[in-house]
Parts: sequence; structure tokens; C-alpha cells
Amino acid sequence: MKTKFSVLFFVLLCLTASQAWGHHIWLNMTNHTPALWQHQKYAPEPRAKTVVYVGWGDFYPLEDFMSDRFWGGLHRIEPDGTRVEMETVAAGYRAVRHDMYTVGPRIFAAQVKPAFFDPVKEREGFFRVYYEQYAKALVSVLPQDTTPLDAVDSDSFTSPIGQKVEIVPSVNPNRLQPGDTLQVQVLVEGAPAADFEVYALNLASPNAKKYETRTDEAGKATLRLETFYGPWIVTARHGFPATGEIAEKAETVSYTATMTFALPYVAKE
Repeated sequence: MKTKFSVLFFVLLCLTASQAWGHHIWLNMTNHTPALWQHQKYAPEPRAKTVVYVGWGDFYPLEDFMSDRFWGGLHRIEPDGTRVEMETVAAGYRAVRHDMYTVGPRIFAAQVKPAFFDPVKEREGFFRVYYEQYAKALVSVLPQDTTPLDAVDSDSFTSPIGQKVEIVPSVNPNRLQPGDTLQVQVLVEGAPAADFEVYALNLASPNAKKYETRTDEAGKATLRLETFYGPWIVTARHGFPATGEIAEKAETVSYTATMTFALPYVAKE
């Protein structure tokens, strides 16, 4: 009986951690696969452009404004591995246009400030949940007159960038097509994270359904990207009883990571 009670208690804690904090962060891009282009007047030097803006809430492409209370910052990683901090403004959805002059992969990454949520009335200074949330978006800059399916990227997308909670794909998902599978690995502090809930969802179609699974002991999960072109999101999350110093201030810990990319439409000959 004691064992059954312990299992039930743990399940309830996990549900609390995943449901109590409704908002989550992701990064929207106006173009995940921009190609360099050149114009004598408007772009004498070949360039590509995209705009990154923050999704915050539960509904695509965005639901709510993110105040400075939650905002943890934005940076990008260049093809050579250089990390560049990006300035945003609190107005709107923190949209930033970014021009790129060389081909190759860019990773945009953001996070929410770690914090406690839902105070317990009976215990001053104690909360139901401690949460951390991380997001990244994958952008492939292409040569002129090249389709995403022909482009060759480095292994930047398939290597961790150092987020505390991170989704790492096994291939460049910007080159995949509807019906393909995508294997990802979830890491926490660089180590494989087992038993994370993972799901893939097309963001553009109102008829899209989640493909849901869980990570194995190696932190890996395989997702099927069904039917739809356009922007996709992979979300990984896990709630568990707090331990150590956090247990002195919260009942549970909630970790969430998101990764956005796009399945490009390429006209068939």
C-alpha cells in the first residue's frame, strides 16, 4: 500500500509541474531557409535575411507579450561557432531582423529567467513549482539559386550549444520532408535525459496533431513529421520532485525545451 501511495504521489507531482506553469517559450522565424540574393540597388552585396520573434504562451504564432520579468535573453551562434548576444526591446514580441552575408547554419537561442511559481499559502516563501525553460531555432542560409534539399550544412545543428535543457537533432531538420522521421536527443546539463515527454507539431496547420513519445535511457526519441510542410516545433518537458536546495523552496521542478525548424516546400519537376 505504501508503495502504491508513493507512485501515485510522484505522478501527481509530475502532473503539477507540467500543468501549473501554462506558458512556454519558443522562437519563431520568418524564414528558416533563406537564400542569399543580390540586387544592384537594394542588395549590392549578396545577403539573406530573417526575423526572429518570441512565442510566449500556448498558441502559435504567439499568444502573449513577454515582460522583462520573464525574459532571459537571446543570442545566436554563427557558422564558425561564435556566440553573439542579440539586443531586443520589450515592445511587441521582441522581434529582431537579422541580415546574413555567408551561407551556413545559424542557431538562435533564448531562455526564460528561472523562477518559482504558485506560492503555497500554508508555507511562507515556498512554491509549488520551480521552472526553467529554453528555446532554440535552426536557420540554414543557402547559396543563391539553391534549394534546401541540395544545401550542405556543417554539423552545428547536431552538436549541443550548452543550454541547460536542450534538444539536439541527429540531422539538419531543415532538409527533411513530410513523412520523414527525426531522431532527437534531450540533454540536461550535457547528460542524456531519460523519460522526458517529447512531441513534434506542425505550427502552421490547424489540422495538425502532435506526435508524442518519450526519451529512452540514452535521452533519445524518434519523431515522425507527418503530412505538413512549413514550421515545426519539437518540445521536450519533464516534471519531477525537487531535491537539494530547491526542495527547500519548491515541491517540484519543471524543465522545458523547444526547438523550431521548417520542412521546406520544393516544387517537384
